Amino acid sequence: MSLAWRVIRASISDFADEILWLVLLNVLWCIALVTVIGAPLVSAGMAWVAAEIGEGKVLRWNTFTTGIRRYWKQSYLWALANVLVAALVGMNLAFYSGRSESWALVPFFLFGALGLWWAGMQFYFFPFLTHQETPSLRLAYRNSIVLMLSQPGLSLVMFLVVIILAALSYFFLFPLFLFFFALLSVLSNRAVIETIRYQTEQAEAEEARRSKMPDQRWRPPR
Repeated sequence: MSLAWRVIRASISDFADEILWLVLLNVLWCIALVTVIGAPLVSAGMAWVAAEIGEGKVLRWNTFTTGIRRYWKQSYLWALANVLVAALVGMNLAFYSGRSESWALVPFFLFGALGLWWAGMQFYFFPFLTHQETPSLRLAYRNSIVLMLSQPGLSLVMFLVVIILAALSYFFLFPLFLFFFALLSVLSNRAVIETIRYQTEQAEAEEARRSKMPDQRWRPPR
């Protein structure tokens, strides 16, 4: 829980520091979402902006366009993968929900769990992609799985935060238009950065603890 609070606190600070840029880019993302074809590009640009904010760098317009140029190919492959998985999960849920047999509940819930798991992976996908020297979809997805398994508490809190933001956007609309995706980008980037830092700190603390322990290995008498 301390890691989750650390992520949320740092994300709010990041968002507040660059609120004007992020609101502007979020409006642009909403417009791109209407066009459908532009949404993956803007998502990639926003992810790079979030990564640069996390590094404490000054934002410029070319920060956003640099992200698009760097990750346009990966962003469309990411979108294609999401469409295919959504179609697979959606068709199976529709099929098994219409079955009256009791056994149909098993594949129904399995595909439902697959859909939720896949959605959770998307939260960490772009942050891992933007922190790679050579962008790799496979590596980004693999790291997303590792993070979800190693930090289930953090993933659960992030899921609840997304649900709350989505609910606010549904009922009041303006959060979606003004900051929904920008805040998610900053939040997901911070989740990855702070998790890496947290695990590094834990490893260093464990190493320091071991170095202070007396050597208890058996030694032959002289």
